[in-house]
Amino acid sequence: MNSKATRATGPMVERIFGDPGAIAPSVEKAWRDDFIIELRLRSLPGEAIGDALMTVESHVAESGEKAQDAFGEAKTYAREVAAATGTAARGWSVSAATVASTLLGLAGMLLSVRAFGSWLDGEPIGVTTGELVGLAVLILLASTLFFTATLRMLVEHRWLALPVPALLVGGLVGLHIALDEPLFELPALAVGVAGVLSLTASVLLSWVEEPAGLDQVTAPGQAPTVTTKSRMAAVLIFPLMTLGLFIFTWVLHLIVT
Repeated sequence: MNSKATRATGPMVERIFGDPGAIAPSVEKAWRDDFIIELRLRSLPGEAIGDALMTVESHVAESGEKAQDAFGEAKTYAREVAAATGTAARGWSVSAATVASTLLGLAGMLLSVRAFGSWLDGEPIGVTTGELVGLAVLILLASTLFFTATLRMLVEHRWLALPVPALLVGGLVGLHIALDEPLFELPALAVGVAGVLSLTASVLLSWVEEPAGLDQVTAPGQAPTVTTKSRMAAVLIFPLMTLGLFIFTWVLHLIVT
């Protein structure tokens, strides 16, 4: 395949991890996206998805037909492709390590930011009932995010991307306000160390688990374009988010004081 045709030109994520849609430029984007997402949800390897995309692209480019007319509804055809491919060569999917690394990263980020804020204030961390309940709810919700049913619901109802985070933040703030009785105090340094250790464990687990090519969707014969920098960006997502929250917390502290 022409290297120019496979070069990602979209948003930042596409420039880092590649644009699978570039494999089939003649196929309508909506149909193509639904087709790729359905195959991803069925854990087909990136190479198999790229091969199926090339089949559709070749037919559409040569015949001039729309993919919808030639292959029918994208999700239905994707299910047929997945059934024909079988389960012997399954691609990357959610594992126990995926869930563990994400929960460790989330816990590490929250603990580190909380410790940083207390360190700026020069006070120990006062833990309340609302914070403990909120943390438990957050971890529970993060765990369910990896269920295929949850992922499918979010993909098929993308409008939920706006109200759900807002409701979640509102609920956590409400818990913090309603259950604000202090239970005990913790030294900021100890919490900060626990946060850093959790973040480190999350990064190591992600690095060990992720395939070098991140199971990128590739056309037949095309090598993955994922670089070491791309892979580092993927596994460092929680430390980078923590750094951003550090800056935000520091700016707020400067404004208040």
